This record gives sequence, C-alpha cells and structure tokens, in this order.
Amino acid sequence: MPRIKNPYTGKTITVSSKVMVGSPGSPRQRAYCARTAKIAGKWRGNRNSKNLVQRRRWKCRYVKGELRL
Repeated sequence: MPRIKNPYTGKTITVSSKVMVGSPGSPRQRAYCARTAKIAGKWRGNRNSKNLVQRRRWKCRYVKGELRL
C-alpha cells in the first residue's frame, strides 16, 4: 500500500487508495469528494483517518465539522 506524508503533521501514514488522483474540477474528482463527504463516522475529527487524508490528497473542499489544519 502506498505511504504518504501528511503535510500538516509531518507523519507518514499508509493509505489504501491505489488509484490516481483526479484533476481538480474533473467529474471524477467531484464525484469522489461528494461520495466521501457522506461517509458516516468520526473521521471528521480524526486528523489521521484514511478518509480525511485521502480527501486532502484529492483536494476536496471542507465539509461541516471536518478538521481544518
């Protein structure tokens, strides 16, 4: 699995996404961001959650309650 460095904390973590990131504004990127924003759970408050790290990697907009780093 790929490892990425969190630019805010400096820690390197493993992420499960093996797909290439879509270019900003593409239909694929918009669909991914909309889909991941609806995921239930406490990922919005956990800075190292895989969903939040991937949303930053895909350059998604912030959703209500998401950690702003």
